[in-house]
Amino acid sequence: MFRRRVIELGPRRYDQTVKTVYGVATLDGNFNAAGHEWYWDVNASYGRNKAKQVMHGNINANNLRIALGDPADCALVEGCVPFNLFGGPGTITQDMLDFVSFVQRDSSEQKSLDFTANISGALFELPGGPLGVAAGLEYREQKGRFDPDPVVAAGFSSDIPAQPTKGKYNVKEAYAEINAPLLADRPGAELLELTGAVRYSDYSTSGSTTTFKAGANWKPIPDLRLRVNWAEGFRAPSIGELFGTFSRFDSAFDDPCSTNSALDRSVANGDLDVIANCTLQGGIGATTRPDDQLSVITGGNEDLKPETSKSWVIGGVYSPSYIPRLSLEVNWYNIKIQDAIQAFPAQLTVTNCVYNNDASACDRITRSGASGDITGIDSVLENLSGIETKGFDANLVYRTDETGFGRFGFTWNNTFLTNYDVIVPTADGDQVVSREGTEVGSPSQAFPKWKSIGVLDWDMKNFGASLTGRYIKSVRETNADNKIKSMFYTDLQLRWQSPDFADNFGFALGVNNLFDVKAPACFGCDVNGFDPTTYDVPGRYLYARATVKM
Repeated sequence: MFRRRVIELGPRRYDQTVKTVYGVATLDGNFNAAGHEWYWDVNASYGRNKAKQVMHGNINANNLRIALGDPADCALVEGCVPFNLFGGPGTITQDMLDFVSFVQRDSSEQKSLDFTANISGALFELPGGPLGVAAGLEYREQKGRFDPDPVVAAGFSSDIPAQPTKGKYNVKEAYAEINAPLLADRPGAELLELTGAVRYSDYSTSGSTTTFKAGANWKPIPDLRLRVNWAEGFRAPSIGELFGTFSRFDSAFDDPCSTNSALDRSVANGDLDVIANCTLQGGIGATTRPDDQLSVITGGNEDLKPETSKSWVIGGVYSPSYIPRLSLEVNWYNIKIQDAIQAFPAQLTVTNCVYNNDASACDRITRSGASGDITGIDSVLENLSGIETKGFDANLVYRTDETGFGRFGFTWNNTFLTNYDVIVPTADGDQVVSREGTEVGSPSQAFPKWKSIGVLDWDMKNFGASLTGRYIKSVRETNADNKIKSMFYTDLQLRWQSPDFADNFGFALGVNNLFDVKAPACFGCDVNGFDPTTYDVPGRYLYARATVKM
């Protein structure tokens, strides 16, 4: 294999022109009925977004093939100049570049139309207050298209290939909500109220459904509020998920059949079962490295079913009267999603195929008959069996009264992830993959068991400052023997509010990652060597912000 980066062509540059039109019209009013005030509104909105993108620095692979082939064939093509692939930097001439390069021109458009009508008011009095109700109707319409450059659509671009696509759907919805304050200002029931909601949805692409929601709030004493909520969810696939064009992206994953694999169970480590499976699957002889970028094909799927979910949230807020301005809040959640819309993870596809001879996984993989290397993985969107996650949030807020040195505040927000299971279908049934405490790698995503943000605030007259600490607990890579250490970032902000313009003008200076903490190494995280979705991009981030209110 011979590799040559065409640096003579210069860096890839993108120019994008976007034209957006958005309009909203609203009528509202109120009237009196059943001794209570009622409010109504009717709304309409229209939006259109048209974008044109131009990319410089791309190569036409078909023209490059001709220029690298027989010079006699090249001579028959207008503008063709034999391409010198073996010289050093600068040996590729402008005439060569003019023939093999092209300017990529893509375009896209999205349109939306939305009509809503709502009414809310109270029916009669309950011991705790008026019985509140709300209801409404909605009609939404979404359209979208994408037209790639013809060279890209033909598969000759050195960039990610894509095909033209378009699609549309509409949805009709109706909802009703109720708020019933059963008791108030009673011993053992400072407040006791029940809430409920129902929504009917009819999608042109996904059919119809009815979902419900119920909840309760209870204040046994003034300092304590307890609450519980149960809800059903329904999410129809979007235009992109349904009609998104097939496209390729380059992902880094570890092939156990490769002689350069870093996995414990691999040909490289002499695992006999893996050697037997790789022989059966045509993978013997593969030499790809764990950080090599390999092709993954993704895209929409018109056969997608809607996601459905059920969730519980139970929590409470304690605000002790003997410590004014202190608030403690804890919430526990349990969410189960069925038919979750996701792409089957590439690494899991490879390991399931090689380790388990799973036919459904092996069908997604294409290998070179000559080398045994993986040349592509089918990873279009599909309905996984589900996702189940549990955890709890714990938050503390305290603010002092005004002092001679200003006013101080402290906020501490914590998220604890106790369970995150992805349930994926295999030829032999469902497989449960536990993500909590792990880093997936490619595409990068971490699931730390604990994330925390603490903020110290100070305000005095027209000045203020904030010191923020961000903590991310350590995780372990799923496809590499590497523990990504815990991280702590520090941010600082200074503020000033104009005394002459009241609250109409303010200015702030800040820096994120004050102490320039380096992002932790991630061996399986694409090509950057770290996870930019979870950790800060290396370096300090400085900013200035001015706010003006008219």
